[in-house]
Amino acid sequence: MKAHIFDTHVTTVNGKYYHFDVLVSDETKTQAIEFAQRYLVSIGVNDADIKQQACDFCHSEMANPVVQQQIAANGYYIIPIQGCPKS
Repeated sequence: MKAHIFDTHVTTVNGKYYHFDVLVSDETKTQAIEFAQRYLVSIGVNDADIKQQACDFCHSEMANPVVQQQIAANGYYIIPIQGCPKS
């Protein structure tokens, strides 16, 4: 399965910065921003907390089996990069 990677940057009103990738399939790529927002809520960042958000397609690559399984089950997979809690 090829995963499409959406590079996401969020700054909150109190100055916290979050950088993460949202990986999606062909079938769920139109929902990347929705999945980014869902992830933010899961780490305690609500819409009212967000000052600025950008979620831009950067590239596609073959997904490893773990990522494929998560995309099949949930529609997306998150890779935390900066400022995000590690799972």
